[in-house]
Amino acid sequence: MKRCLTWGFASTALGLLVAATCSATPALIPLPVQMQNRPGFFTLCPSVAVAGVPQRATRTILVDNSSLPTGQYLANMLARSTGYQFAILTNNTAGPVRGAVLLTTVNAMALGAEGYELTVAPDSVVIRAPQQAGLFYGVQSLLQLLPPQILSPQPVTGVAWTAPCVYIQDYPRFSWRGVMLDVARHFFDKQEVERVLDGLALHKINTLHLHLCDDQGWRVQILSEPLLTTTGAWRGGMDYGLNPFSSTAFRAGGTPYGGFYTQNDVQEMVAYAQQRHITIVPEIEMPAHSTAGLASYTNYSCGYTSNRFNMDSISYGRSLYSLARPGSWTFFTNILTEIMRLFPSQYIHCGGDEVIATGDSDWTTYSYDANQMTALGISPSGGQSSIIAYQHWFSTNLAAFLQSNGRTMIGWSEYEAGGTVPNAALMDWGTGGGSYAVQVAQAGLPVVMTPDSNLYINYCETYGNPPASFSAPSTEPYFIVGGVPDYSSVTNVYDFEPVPSAITGSPSATNIIGAQCNLWTEYVPSPENVEFKLFPRICALAELTWTPAASKNFASFQSRLVTHVQRLSAARFNYNSETVTQIGTWGPTVGTSLTYNITPYVNKNGEIDVNFYYTSGSDAIQISSVSLLENGVQISSDTHLGTAGLIEYTPSTSYFVPYFVLHLPWFHAGSTYTIQATIAGLGGNSSSGTVYLPNWN
Repeated sequence: MKRCLTWGFASTALGLLVAATCSATPALIPLPVQMQNRPGFFTLCPSVAVAGVPQRATRTILVDNSSLPTGQYLANMLARSTGYQFAILTNNTAGPVRGAVLLTTVNAMALGAEGYELTVAPDSVVIRAPQQAGLFYGVQSLLQLLPPQILSPQPVTGVAWTAPCVYIQDYPRFSWRGVMLDVARHFFDKQEVERVLDGLALHKINTLHLHLCDDQGWRVQILSEPLLTTTGAWRGGMDYGLNPFSSTAFRAGGTPYGGFYTQNDVQEMVAYAQQRHITIVPEIEMPAHSTAGLASYTNYSCGYTSNRFNMDSISYGRSLYSLARPGSWTFFTNILTEIMRLFPSQYIHCGGDEVIATGDSDWTTYSYDANQMTALGISPSGGQSSIIAYQHWFSTNLAAFLQSNGRTMIGWSEYEAGGTVPNAALMDWGTGGGSYAVQVAQAGLPVVMTPDSNLYINYCETYGNPPASFSAPSTEPYFIVGGVPDYSSVTNVYDFEPVPSAITGSPSATNIIGAQCNLWTEYVPSPENVEFKLFPRICALAELTWTPAASKNFASFQSRLVTHVQRLSAARFNYNSETVTQIGTWGPTVGTSLTYNITPYVNKNGEIDVNFYYTSGSDAIQISSVSLLENGVQISSDTHLGTAGLIEYTPSTSYFVPYFVLHLPWFHAGSTYTIQATIAGLGGNSSSGTVYLPNWN
């Protein structure tokens, strides 16, 4: 059961409550480069009288010869929510046509590949752009000028389908406006990825970076190396102490856990993205973080047997490919050749991070690699510096291979530690951003900024002031990295400046091609949880990568976001409202059961999540089961051990994070709905806490 929550700006990071008010300036996100308000309104169509009864619109959509797909996209979006069918006609006229929405490339200004003009007049609309991407972004702005319900997937009655008259001239600040989704830790299927693509398109975000493999899974079919998916796509369980009910990525019978994209799936996702002018950039992680690959093909390891590689063991120090073992290079290039065939993106991401951080040092002792290092003039006894130099040699060869195939390698910060890699782009994730970015940009190579200090949206959005030794705030799902809780607020995302100060104003600044939010999914097991992490932080990303820096204003953004989250609700995207429904408490003395009446919060069927949040006391509680009852009769139950208390969760913990997932198969008005939990004190009976109905899953 997904509750449509009102954006409250409840956190300290976002300041005081902002009331929804009517504004003379349309609430567009991202903010256009230029926007002039003009008198009057354009009426798209009447409010539909009866939902589900299609009607023919009197307005038409006119397209020039090249703009039919964009016109079809617009017509489909309008038909879903208004209930009206809009005729699409070819018309190569240059000017406005009374009673029509014109999409045209005729007489377009030189606004770049993604720029557009949008003119809304009382009797017509014109979207003009030099290329189709610009027309598509003009369509997104038009949709945002209409009431938020325009994004509803079903017809809505009683809405005045009008747009204010404006003139917009617009183009992006950066060419790379991206989001990374980690599908290795938890698998999200084709339809779930396409749902993410829809969310990106709404915000004029043009890049989806898919992290397709890591220690916990391999997610793309490689025909020349079939074990990568028959073995590497599956593990025994969810891991990370997560609730198994929060994911559906299990085979029949409950095990194993995982999944992968067939090559047909990839082709369909790529086509879906292209229709929305989004490039999917694939990432094949190497040479570290490669447990899934090594579990599949142990013969490319540094001399180990398959027993060493366990995807359910969250150990990052056992994941290094041998770079010199016979067949390894062919293995790498076979994979990349198929990846290039599947993904037409200019950039191919090859990972390259955390060889040193994971503690892998096998190259210096494994004979094939030690001998190769010696042949390259690198001493195997040189410690970390030798490992860095050896990786630099490997990265240089990968970049050269991709360049010979007309592509460009991009990789994480660490692959630049041995010196700038020729013919390669950088994705700089270093805290604060800028160290390697400056080095690479000054060398004339492209850089995408993704610093964990601002743009890691797996981190919590609000801190929530939890007890010092407890790692999860009450209003968000648990996440921890490196032993400490981390968070990145909407403000933190919005305030990031992609161009490092060291090169601001210099020619090198133009080599900073954009920025990207990264969503690592160790603790993000469901598509609803993905959306909760994405929104509204990627709304802030959209503006920092599109809008001129001088035009950014967080107070303005915050005000526009009040309307924008209504669009997210209409489109049925889950988002973090920074508020959560409290249904009760426990303590200060622990009993054996808890009961809460949730009838006021239930108004439809669906999923109901329950979270237990410890606040004080010397002891924890252990929850063994949570049930949903209708009029006293149990209709759903989640039975597993969850613990709420002063406990530091780690990837290897045996405790489950204390949230429970229930399902209401129907809703009956007038019924009484109750939550019952079976609990016990852990270590004693002194414990207090709060129980919530979150919208994480």
